[in-house]
Amino acid sequence: MAKAERLAQASELLYLEAHYLDQKEWSNWVDLYSPDAVFWMPSWVNESQTTTEPETELNLLYLNGRTHLEDRVYRLQTEDSFASVPSARTVHVVSNIRVIDFGDQHTSLKATWMVHSYGLHGPLTRGGYYDYQLKVLDGALKIAYKKVTLIDDKLIGPVDIFHV
Repeated sequence: MAKAERLAQASELLYLEAHYLDQKEWSNWVDLYSPDAVFWMPSWVNESQTTTEPETELNLLYLNGRTHLEDRVYRLQTEDSFASVPSARTVHVVSNIRVIDFGDQHTSLKATWMVHSYGLHGPLTRGGYYDYQLKVLDGALKIAYKKVTLIDDKLIGPVDIFHV
């Protein structure tokens, strides 16, 4: 497979993920992830460095395994998530998607993002960087790893899976 073809497939996956988050199509969103997926949003150590060890350092979000993603979605759907009630409306913009490495069964990507949300805390716009590891499962690209780097150094309002 050519790099341009993989970029097109991967871009479509990222755009689909953004759509599912904006529309709160939680089951479809979770289905984009592999069973062993990691969703990680590190916190900032200082002005230029984020945490590097999600198991031992402070994180803004760290969901290790698809079951943790499913649990998060369950809490959102049942309104058992104080940080996300009422649920904000969001618009995700994903851009500058670049293939860093790829093979028959894997793809590494980098992208930039902005999310505008409107909820209890009023309008908020956040941005940052995505790092993805995708893998092929049953002939389809799945997200195996997603690192979300939020460039904001001060959080206003909640941060959940659909805010970033």
